[in-house]
Amino acid sequence: MVCWRFVVFTGCLIISLVPIHLHGQNAKIDSLKAVLQHAISDTDKVNTLVALAAMDGDSTEKKIQYANEAKILAEKINWTKGVFNANDQLANIYFARKNDYVTAGKFYQANVTISQDNKNIGNEAASIEQVATCYQNLGQHKKAIECYDKSLSLKPGPDMEMGILGNMGDAYISIGDFPHALSSYISSLKLLENTLASKKTVDHNDSTQKAALLLNISGIYMQMGQPDKAAENYNQVINISRAIKNKWIEVLALNGIANTYKVRKDYTKAIETYTVSLNECIDIHNFRGQVTTLSELANVYVETGDLLKAMGFAKNALKLAEEHNYTDQLSAVYTTLGGVYLKRGEFPAAASFLQKALSLSQANGELDIEQNALSALSDAYEKLKQPEKALKTYRDYISVRDSVHGIDKANYLTRIDLEYTFDAEKQKQNDDFNAKIARQQVLTYCGYGGLALVLLLAFFIYKSYTTQKKYNALLSKEKQGHLAQISAQDTVLSDIAHIQSHFVRGPIATILGLLQFYNHEDPADPLNKEIIEGVNVSIEKLDTVVKELVAKENNLRRETKK
Repeated sequence: MVCWRFVVFTGCLIISLVPIHLHGQNAKIDSLKAVLQHAISDTDKVNTLVALAAMDGDSTEKKIQYANEAKILAEKINWTKGVFNANDQLANIYFARKNDYVTAGKFYQANVTISQDNKNIGNEAASIEQVATCYQNLGQHKKAIECYDKSLSLKPGPDMEMGILGNMGDAYISIGDFPHALSSYISSLKLLENTLASKKTVDHNDSTQKAALLLNISGIYMQMGQPDKAAENYNQVINISRAIKNKWIEVLALNGIANTYKVRKDYTKAIETYTVSLNECIDIHNFRGQVTTLSELANVYVETGDLLKAMGFAKNALKLAEEHNYTDQLSAVYTTLGGVYLKRGEFPAAASFLQKALSLSQANGELDIEQNALSALSDAYEKLKQPEKALKTYRDYISVRDSVHGIDKANYLTRIDLEYTFDAEKQKQNDDFNAKIARQQVLTYCGYGGLALVLLLAFFIYKSYTTQKKYNALLSKEKQGHLAQISAQDTVLSDIAHIQSHFVRGPIATILGLLQFYNHEDPADPLNKEIIEGVNVSIEKLDTVVKELVAKENNLRRETKK
């Protein structure tokens, strides 16, 4: 089961052919119904019911009815294969037709059990992979990855492993684990290349699959700040797309290459490449591609300072997106337009478009766009001399930027970076007892220091909580004239909570992460000094935060006594 983005292209082609085959499909359904009426054996009835459930033409509920009848009959005659096929079809219907991934997962899991009982490794691996896709669609990416790992451990064969690794890469991207995503895609690509090497001819689907993997790999290299490696893969995709005459894939690769130029601030080449991509989109009437490329061109012209051209491209992107009702692209276009108006000094218009972008991005769960919109909107409010809104919006921006997901991702990438920086091979163990004692002392002192800071912060959290309770009591006892004072104190508490939630977690995560890479075998390792220095820097940051909390809490106490 492959869920790479290029399935969309195939889907569009299939949709265009549906009217041609609809009559033939209905004839097949009528034929199967006739077979069902005259079926002699129960196994024939089960197979026919499953086939009817798989055919388009009937309603979803009718398809579920056919599959359930097949399952009941198969269970009655104790036919395991029939039960498996019925479960599989029921799961497919709930997955694709009803988007009910929980129910679909239950049917796929039932087939895992059946496969294990019958020692059918191929079916077991396929069913576990399908369970994983249900978890992935439910947003439970870690569980999905565990299932993909379990499926791979069964060694189901290169063809299935390619799909599993590709889907696994998608899951890793969803949790921001780019190194593992890259490893999954590269492993899938190697399996594909080995398969293609054994073939006499390479068909269109093979080439499309390879292009999809290379595009995903390029995207990860861009996320990891390696535009040169990304460009190498994008160029391979262009060669493939031209060989199979697929301009849609070529447009994606061209935009990718243009983006590498933009990252490297080579705006002239970026504009040239985006322009080629835009012309390709116009040739094949790819309006979505036009919206994306026009928006990107506007962003590049903002960087060059040509705001007139930037505005023209941004407005054209908006016009196309609205004409074709591309609501999923509007948030990005609104953000671009807001940025152009902001640069032009037209702050009310900038705020208006950025507010729209923020609303849409929050509704669609587009964190990157939401972050960009919040940052620009805060600037717009500041220019409009609305400091309260500017401050609130900036705090929202910080909150999105420093979300738990972002911190976990940053910590993981830091660890991976250290792993690649240090020698890949582990150092030989040092049996020197004194060295072990020295290592243990360093770790112990660091651990005690970190624990003391955590306890101290917990104390301030508790004190803040008790102080808040006092304020709640005051709200019911004090007269209306004290509300302004209480409001000011509440602002201080909010600042304390904000500092605790946004400026404490990072240093603690850094301390815990750095300690994992301390060289236990060689305390004299110069890298250990860097690690300890990093720990000290983080402790100093925490100390600064604690002092700020103390100051705020003292001010709060003084205000309370007034």
